[in-house]
Amino acid sequence: MRVRRSFSNDFKKQIVESIVSGSATQAEIAREYRISPVLITKWKKDYKTGKFFENVDSHDMAKLELRVRELERLLGKVTLENEMLKRARDLNTKEKKEDLSIVTSRDWEQSQGGAK
Repeated sequence: MRVRRSFSNDFKKQIVESIVSGSATQAEIAREYRISPVLITKWKKDYKTGKFFENVDSHDMAKLELRVRELERLLGKVTLENEMLKRARDLNTKEKKEDLSIVTSRDWEQSQGGAK
């Protein structure tokens, strides 16, 4: 017989926040804690409605906190992509500069084997 586990609101909130912030995926959390992904999805819905917050305006607060976490995750992703694009641009610019170096008549003659 399987014992039914119960989880505190603080634990549920922590799980949802770690998923929303991008520090772990839902599948990773489900495996680590042996929790059904369906149950985690329910917790995410409860979080969005403010169930894990004590105050009366918790609904709006939960939505705002969730939105902030989503935006922080997206900002991190965009920042990483931006850095990668800058590095690619810098490599490309360096290669172009090497290709566009000025060739003098002496350099040309030496490259043709006709240096005197």
